[in-house]
Amino acid sequence: MIVSPCAQAAVENPATIREIVRNFVRAHLPDQSAAVHIQLDGPAPGIHFPACSKLKVTYFGYSNPYGNQTVQVHCQSPSSWQLYLPVQIQMDQSVVIASRPLSAGSILQAGDLAVVRRDTSGLGGNTLSSPQGAIGKILRFGTLAGQPITTTMLNAPDVVHAGEQVTLYAQGNGIRIATIADAIENGRPGQSIMVRNLQSGRVIRGTVTAQGHVVVDF
Repeated sequence: MIVSPCAQAAVENPATIREIVRNFVRAHLPDQSAAVHIQLDGPAPGIHFPACSKLKVTYFGYSNPYGNQTVQVHCQSPSSWQLYLPVQIQMDQSVVIASRPLSAGSILQAGDLAVVRRDTSGLGGNTLSSPQGAIGKILRFGTLAGQPITTTMLNAPDVVHAGEQVTLYAQGNGIRIATIADAIENGRPGQSIMVRNLQSGRVIRGTVTAQGHVVVDF
């Protein structure tokens, strides 16, 4: 890191550096609608950096848009120097939480959920902002009252149930053939399950669709 030895030499305004870094971080936030507070540490008082014709700003190391991170500020002309500024991000937005303790396997209803304003900087990018994204879904594991509900905690409900008949589609090369099959397993959309083709008697594996059909590609 090169600093100016001369107090009279032109130096870069620390406020300008902070504003450039703040704008860079804000532009890379995944949710522009969130109420965001960006806290910068530095540059340290008493350390002067030569005036720069163009500052280059990049993330240093792992970029975490939801929490603490480090930003590198680099100048190449007329003098070469660089510094690293720690950045803390606080993102206040609507978060869906459990309104009461819930057990694993619960099918979520509107009364199980509430919406609060909360700092999401430490929660990752899987939080929900509306209960509609959770209602009707199955909770994978138990939660405490007030715990945020994330997409990774939820499974879609079964749309195919073992023992019932489903429409089986065999498709490929622009051809799609429909027949009837018995479901051998329960299945959620996107899940692979075993079914028995009633016409041929063969047991095959197919993918469940959101409509409750099963698709086999050939």
